Amino acid sequence: MAYEHIKIEIDNLVLRLTLNRADVLNALNGDMLREIEHAVEAAEEDDSVRVILIDSASDRAFSAGIDVAYVKDMDAFGARSMGQLLHKTFLKLRTNSKPVVTKIDGLCLGAGLELALSCDFMIASDRSRFGLPNIHRGIPAIVEAALLPITVGIQGTRELCYLGEFWDAAKAERRGLVQQVHTADDLGPAVDELCQILASKSQFALESQKEIIHKWLTTDLETAIDFSISAVGYSWLTREQQEGMDAFVEKRPAQPSAQSKAE
Repeated sequence: MAYEHIKIEIDNLVLRLTLNRADVLNALNGDMLREIEHAVEAAEEDDSVRVILIDSASDRAFSAGIDVAYVKDMDAFGARSMGQLLHKTFLKLRTNSKPVVTKIDGLCLGAGLELALSCDFMIASDRSRFGLPNIHRGIPAIVEAALLPITVGIQGTRELCYLGEFWDAAKAERRGLVQQVHTADDLGPAVDELCQILASKSQFALESQKEIIHKWLTTDLETAIDFSISAVGYSWLTREQQEGMDAFVEKRPAQPSAQSKAE
């Protein structure tokens, strides 16, 4: 697929997926969502990629949300289809096997916030702002906004959804919406460092952990625990587990291995 609304680059085991509609603050339309989904699917099958990083070509926003001009004249069926497409794309971010990091510098609103919530790490600059302004347009927050109660609690969710007011980066970090906040100058190095830390881990262990966490979120307690027990058993088939435990017993650093899949 030729990409028009995103850019991709692979460097040092990291796929950098850049939202590239800066002229509209990376407002999301159907084509852009399909490109994101395609790029993530391709990265999942690419052994040269261990981490996916999503950033922005805009110096003002990660994403300002849905492209209003794209959706405003849709009928009810079209709006429902758009919601399904948003979920299909965001679900791919949540369930693909590789960790996804978002670098947020500026506005992160509406569907853009839902996109970021669907990733494993949200790292922001101190000038970033977060919100769900949908309510000001007579539209409830939907799709992956459903993750908010387990992210910021029910009261924080009500605040964001009912009032449509923006949280600054400090409040977002305090309420657990983002993991880290840095100055704009320090944001890039901090994100790059995190990506390299993730890339250095056992790929099989990270893939298993991501799937386990998804089960924790989406299945009953006993099913999730049973799944995680089985996943640990499979890790005993990998070189990383053998080397990691040998290194611990021998009191030495573990030696990295290019081998990452269960044998």
